[in-house]
Amino acid sequence: MNNSTRKPVKPLSNAIRIGLASARENALPGILLWITAVFIITGYYFLPPVTAALTTLGNLKEAAGYGYSAVATAIFGGLIPFLWRLLKSRKMKKLNPTLPSPWKVPAWKAGGFLLVFWAWKGIEIDFLYRMQTVLFGSGSSARVLIPKVLVDQFLYNPLWAGGMQILAYWWLENAFSKAALIDPSLWKSIGPRLVTVLISTWGVWIPMVSIIYAMPANLQVPLFNIALCFWGLMLASLTREQ
Repeated sequence: MNNSTRKPVKPLSNAIRIGLASARENALPGILLWITAVFIITGYYFLPPVTAALTTLGNLKEAAGYGYSAVATAIFGGLIPFLWRLLKSRKMKKLNPTLPSPWKVPAWKAGGFLLVFWAWKGIEIDFLYRMQTVLFGSGSSARVLIPKVLVDQFLYNPLWAGGMQILAYWWLENAFSKAALIDPSLWKSIGPRLVTVLISTWGVWIPMVSIIYAMPANLQVPLFNIALCFWGLMLASLTREQ
């Protein structure tokens, strides 16, 4: 068949296909993440040492407020996954010296940017959790959990968090070039990119945020941080980079 007569692949269809493929690839890390979360929650309610440790963590979060959320999320979401990826890339370079660096900027710049980005995300998530409690109350009943999960995953993520994360990592991958942020190829593809990201993560994070919102308010950000760190490390260890 002549190439000119072939139907072009639609960006949205392609994004859905890639998202579903990525979701299948994320299944194992997702299951491991849920198991970890269940162990943490079980330990909180039934194992005194775990209860004591998480209570201390919750008290620290309550005392430090947004400061705790910024610092902890910068460490768990930014620093630890960054260092793991850096070590992994250096190990791979020893096996294949021709492999490019994960970033087009010095590692310290990439690390510093990720620290700042995830510190801000920590404040943002903390604010989201607080506002959800004001709007829908606290507790683990379906009446409380369902609207919180829906707002988190189907309003906050598609309308703000997903797009901002795509822009941030695009900017990092393009060496903080101002021109990259107005690149037409970015804005033409941001919709399909967002669809891919959402489909590939909903299967894991809808159950995960359901668990997070069922916890006491002062433990929600700490549990989110633990889940975020495990998620980043497992993806780096068990799946291909997309």
